[in-house]
Amino acid sequence: MELNKINYKLSDFIRDLTNVVETTNDDSEQVSQVEHHLSKLMRTKSWLPTEKLYAGNNSYGRHSLYRDPKDRFEVLALIWEPGQSTPLHDHDGTWGVEGVVSGRMRILNYLQSDSYSNQTIKLCYSGTMTLNEQSTGELLPPADCHILKPEGDETVVTVHVYGKQLKKFRIFEHTDQEDIFITHEKPVGYTTETCLEGLWN
Repeated sequence: MELNKINYKLSDFIRDLTNVVETTNDDSEQVSQVEHHLSKLMRTKSWLPTEKLYAGNNSYGRHSLYRDPKDRFEVLALIWEPGQSTPLHDHDGTWGVEGVVSGRMRILNYLQSDSYSNQTIKLCYSGTMTLNEQSTGELLPPADCHILKPEGDETVVTVHVYGKQLKKFRIFEHTDQEDIFITHEKPVGYTTETCLEGLWN
């Protein structure tokens, strides 16, 4: 058993996730199973390529590790230097599972409670949590809006799994009315990408 834990690699994780999306269509069940497998993956760090361990020049690093050819999920590594953070954002209607490989991550959560137009949303603050090393968290719309901030003065490494390739998300900007936000879409890309074939070599 202990040997299997040590030898659980990124390729094993991808095979397990592929099995999850092929055997259930329920988002909640998929999230639960993905979180279980991510917890196994994060027991070691040897699976994470060293070339993925740097942040961007002006923002956190967003490194693609794998994209399912049928667009049923993707896996990313995010690298955060002290002071880097996300704006308040959602995840384009898809589920997600996030885990901290090293360091600590502070997460400020919000819940979408009403929509007044395509650009005007009511969000209610629903609490802050801190994920420590080897901890995981999950998100399901409409409870998928948050701000991520690394804690401390060290580089933080996180892994993120989404239920499709996340090409864009909404940014929420506070208005002068309580809990009312104006939204706009932001396209997102990658600091580095990994070819699909490269994972299995």
